Amino acid sequence: MDRDGGYRAVWPGDLNGMEMFLILLGIAAGGVATYVYMSARTRQRPAQQQSPDEQQVPAPKPPGPESPRSLRDPLTDALELIDHGVVVVDGRGVEIFRNSAAVDVAEARDGRSLVESRIQELVVEALDGRTKRSTVELFGPPARFFEVSAFPVRIGSGNGALAMIEDRTEFRRTETTRRDFVANISHELKSPIGALGLLAETLVDEEDPELRRRLAGRMVSETSRAASTIDDLLELSRIEFGEDAKFEDQEVAAVVAEAVGRIEHAADQAGVGVIVTGESGLLINGDRRQLTSAIYNLLENSVKYSESGSCVEVGFDHDSNRRVVEIVVADQGVGIPRRDLDRVFERFYRVDPARSRNTGGTGLGLAIVRHVAANHGGKVSASSVEGQGSRFVLDLPMRVTPSADMSDTGGAQ
Repeated sequence: MDRDGGYRAVWPGDLNGMEMFLILLGIAAGGVATYVYMSARTRQRPAQQQSPDEQQVPAPKPPGPESPRSLRDPLTDALELIDHGVVVVDGRGVEIFRNSAAVDVAEARDGRSLVESRIQELVVEALDGRTKRSTVELFGPPARFFEVSAFPVRIGSGNGALAMIEDRTEFRRTETTRRDFVANISHELKSPIGALGLLAETLVDEEDPELRRRLAGRMVSETSRAASTIDDLLELSRIEFGEDAKFEDQEVAAVVAEAVGRIEHAADQAGVGVIVTGESGLLINGDRRQLTSAIYNLLENSVKYSESGSCVEVGFDHDSNRRVVEIVVADQGVGIPRRDLDRVFERFYRVDPARSRNTGGTGLGLAIVRHVAANHGGKVSASSVEGQGSRFVLDLPMRVTPSADMSDTGGAQ
């Protein structure tokens, strides 16, 4: 504006430095104010009024072939990781989800197909609003137990049902073993303890020195029987739970010699000879105490059921193809009936209870052998002919030294 109150054009060249600076500062301030105002308007605008370019709608993730739309991916992943089978159906009874464990049941061609039939039956009940449970027992062999449950559930805005399949085989087997164990140990300890009580009562009023001596001898025998049962139980428990196990390289010949040394006295009293044959230098990795206990129990079993004047042979060799050491204990005793061969390694199982009572057997020795074999990654088997003797084979993984590896492959090239 000029002095007369009018306006005139102003060129940059007509301005001094200060005037130019103020103009530029005003332009910058206006630009900042405009940017802030537009940003605020954009944030306040409702989502439905935003332009397609401004909206950021995530693309829908299609469900997998086995995942229902009503189940979120994290839940589906979790159901795939559990051991139980899970089946989900909608209100029309149409299956919308089945995890891998349940797929295995549905595709089974053995007795598990009965489990799938039971699932379909219980799902119908669950769709009517009832919770149902059922146990399916498959006789095998081996016997298996499945528990099937079905529950009504809400799926979205409608009804549905969820079925679960749980394999209870190991639980049932453990419960059966525990129940049999308690019953057997009660029986085994009740017999010698009851006998001790009767002998003690008789001994109190007995005045005949010879009869008192015989009664005292019977008491000692029954006490030894009870103590032997308890010792075997403690040994079996220690081996089962691996208490104080120390795995090191062991020479088979030394372990066998230690076991034979422990049985020599009993074998001499029974008039049974023990013959040892084997290859020197064989190594296995294991716990010395467990291995000695296993071989001793095999020898003790053979000596007990052998006639006086016969021999028990213990031999050891290696099978290079299977990379195992075979420890064989063979006797010429009474033998084992074929029907009992598969059960002789069970706790407290005795082929002839009357004979076992005479020999002091507890029925735990061969069970100890089985557990030692399992702890060392091996196995034990038995073969027998009645009246001709029995043969037990303990297979244990062979400890292969580097030099042995080179000799088997012809040395380094």
